[in-house]
Amino acid sequence: MYSVLFKLFHRTPIFQVLLSGISFLVLMVLIAIRLLYSYGISASFSNSTPHLTAEWIAGETSDYSKQSELQSVFSNSQEIESYSLFTQGTRPILIEALGVGMVGTYRFEAPVEITGIDLSRHPFAIPLDLATSLINEHENAITERELAAQLMIGRNEVVVNRAMINLFAPSPGKINRFLVQDIETGTPLSEIKIVAVLNDMIDAPRMFLSLPLAQKILQKQAIQGLHARVKNFDRLQIIRDSISKKLDPGVRVSSWVDGQNRQQKLFSVFDSIFWIIAVAILTLSVITGMLGIYRAFMTKRGSIAILLLLGVSKRTFYWMLASITEISLLGGVGLASLLFFSGYETLNEQLLLSVQAMSPVESPELPLQLFFYWNGGMFILYSVLSLIFLKVILNTRISLS
Repeated sequence: MYSVLFKLFHRTPIFQVLLSGISFLVLMVLIAIRLLYSYGISASFSNSTPHLTAEWIAGETSDYSKQSELQSVFSNSQEIESYSLFTQGTRPILIEALGVGMVGTYRFEAPVEITGIDLSRHPFAIPLDLATSLINEHENAITERELAAQLMIGRNEVVVNRAMINLFAPSPGKINRFLVQDIETGTPLSEIKIVAVLNDMIDAPRMFLSLPLAQKILQKQAIQGLHARVKNFDRLQIIRDSISKKLDPGVRVSSWVDGQNRQQKLFSVFDSIFWIIAVAILTLSVITGMLGIYRAFMTKRGSIAILLLLGVSKRTFYWMLASITEISLLGGVGLASLLFFSGYETLNEQLLLSVQAMSPVESPELPLQLFFYWNGGMFILYSVLSLIFLKVILNTRISLS
């Protein structure tokens, strides 16, 4: 009987294998892109921003007792790797080049975000040691330890982010001195020395410097809060909740995942597009598959009616066709998996290059379990819809007259 059905529907299994294979393959590629993009964003921010930020809800304070109380909670936690008091502010500034090879005055009309941190302890709450150093007077890039030492003992050393260094024309490749001035009055605020660039994926210009230097440029002495980094990033939310319970109700603790930066918004948009495309692929492939089955039934309608007249029950006919359909879907899954994993290295290499253009991340391991869940869910959905459609056709469209 199976041989007779294969002769009647010899094109349908091939059509279903190709259609389901393409659908599964496209879905697996979309999942790989989504996972890698998510990984790149997470890896970048977890390496270039503070994990936790504690701030006074009432605003910045100069009260030393409040500052000490805040620091003691973080210093007594075994989960905290490093912490630093910080002050932060934004202001438009003039920057005049003083060093050799740099001329001109750079007018930053957009406010520059200035973050001053306590650099007396290493590692820092913001890992400035992960920044790319500029070339020194000896034509050498300073090492990570030398950069950390300069930031700890120096007075005017500054690290800027990629968005700010790109505003210079030409962009300084060497360590140079600059004079920061008030943009309205031209009053000198402080001399700075840009020593490194941080790839933080933030599109707003930012400066990271010592707490005293930031207070001098911002012309305020108050402390805004405390930045901290945790030892185990996977426990970030648990640590955050634990720290929050120990702090005064007037202190708010947030994590970098709470931020509404441009990259996180872009990922939210990408995530929405991913779901739209995934649902569209599923819907179109199901409709196309159902139409293919319907067309095959209508074309072979007379032959099917004869088989039923010869004594083949609809139940037997249904389960035999259902078996062919399930085998075809399994063939589609196998075809998609074979094509995906055979070309995954090339695909991953190209995707990784695009992510590394924004952030220096390593290639992540492929989460096979997630692909198994997605393919399994899609296979079950395809199977259920196909079996329902077969049942409907057999009961309503086959006439024995």
